[in-house]
Amino acid sequence: MKKFLAAVCFALTAHAASSLAAAQEYFYKGKALRIVVATSAGGGFDAYTRTIARHLGRHIPGNPNILVENMPGAGHRIGANHVYKIARPDGLTLGHFQGGLFLGQVLGEQGIQFDALKFEFIGAPVKDNRACALTKVSGITSMENGSPRRLR
Repeated sequence: MKKFLAAVCFALTAHAASSLAAAQEYFYKGKALRIVVATSAGGGFDAYTRTIARHLGRHIPGNPNILVENMPGAGHRIGANHVYKIARPDGLTLGHFQGGLFLGQVLGEQGIQFDALKFEFIGAPVKDNRACALTKVSGITSMENGSPRRLR
């Protein structure tokens, strides 16, 4: 979560020239930025998101209000699908959901209705180290021939 907040703050403020900052201030002033968290209230993802929301507005020119909306269900798919399919790509909606869903897309899991390559990434609250282990019985002998579907 700390890394996510730092990445968002860095991305939105550190590289902005004064004219760009003025444009951003004009864009965000008086608006609400919504963070869709793909879990119910009270868990770790929700706590991360609400902590970020409490401070994020101060680091964005125009000081927008930050709203948190919980969209739990289907192993984070409901929130992720909503951000991709329904939320307007207008710079006012962020998504906070499990990055492991992208592997699910590669593996062809049911219920994933997004294309991970079309998301714009700005950071992550924690660093995940994922691993995948298979036995010879699976018939998969390498990453090149093991994926039923590739992103690229």
